[in-house]
Amino acid sequence: MIPLKPIRQSVVFTPSIACGGGSGWGFFLLLVSCTFFAACDTLLPPPTLTPTTVLSGPTIEASPTLNLVQPTNVSFDAVVATGNATVASIAPDSVVPPAFIGTPVANSAGQPVIVTAQDGTLLNGIFYQKNDNVRHPGILMIGPDINAWGNLPQRIFEANFTVLVMPLRTDNAQADFTVMLQALTSGDADPARLGVIGAVDGADTTLIGCSADKLCDTAVLLSPSDSPAMQQAMGAFSPRTVLMVASQDDTISYPAVQALQPINRGEVLVQPFASAGRGTDILTKRPDLIDLIIAWLQRQIGG
Repeated sequence: MIPLKPIRQSVVFTPSIACGGGSGWGFFLLLVSCTFFAACDTLLPPPTLTPTTVLSGPTIEASPTLNLVQPTNVSFDAVVATGNATVASIAPDSVVPPAFIGTPVANSAGQPVIVTAQDGTLLNGIFYQKNDNVRHPGILMIGPDINAWGNLPQRIFEANFTVLVMPLRTDNAQADFTVMLQALTSGDADPARLGVIGAVDGADTTLIGCSADKLCDTAVLLSPSDSPAMQQAMGAFSPRTVLMVASQDDTISYPAVQALQPINRGEVLVQPFASAGRGTDILTKRPDLIDLIIAWLQRQIGG
């Protein structure tokens, strides 16, 4: 394998096609490969995109809106209400692997789990894990709704990652973040290869949490805020790598990614979209973002 040279600039990437099949996939993967390995001394053809420190808009219109909301056939609250003897016997401040409950999510490899927070609260999530006795890279996903990610968790799992999808308690976000990240590593994910994806408030929790936790190797932020705490967190997180996504008409997040980008001395990838909404809504309006996120994670921590 040819070693990668560190990239000291931010890269603006604009996907040229939406998700699809056939030859479109091959072209898209080639485009992603050229973009991410532009800094390598290889014999590949010159990439069509070049690093830049200036944010630019997409060259195509947003993809058609698709309903990618993933249904579930289990009521988490109802299941937790029945009690779980194993979890109940554990001290509130203990860190344990996600405890499986209920039945698998419909049409998915994900299974409902609970993670015990530091205050003893049982947090409901979805866990994607391969039963092959191999520690795969781990991905923690944080957002207001565990069912709002569409098929992104499943797609990441199929790319050979262990995935834990968790909700966000804004009044206890950072304490929960620590427990969820440690639960992921104790649930067979490789602690040396961890990434976190956050949406909206979850994006802020991701960067602030990762800035204080060296377990995080890379972060993906969907519609982060312009909070002063975020700029401080980016400085502490640097030079670890980060992918940031925002709609150009988002008056909060688009200026935020512009302000955050130059603070990180490492590799930063910024992806703007035209009128694609906020947070997980972007995944619905621009499903091609899923491929970009997966390629980013594979580049940073393998898969």
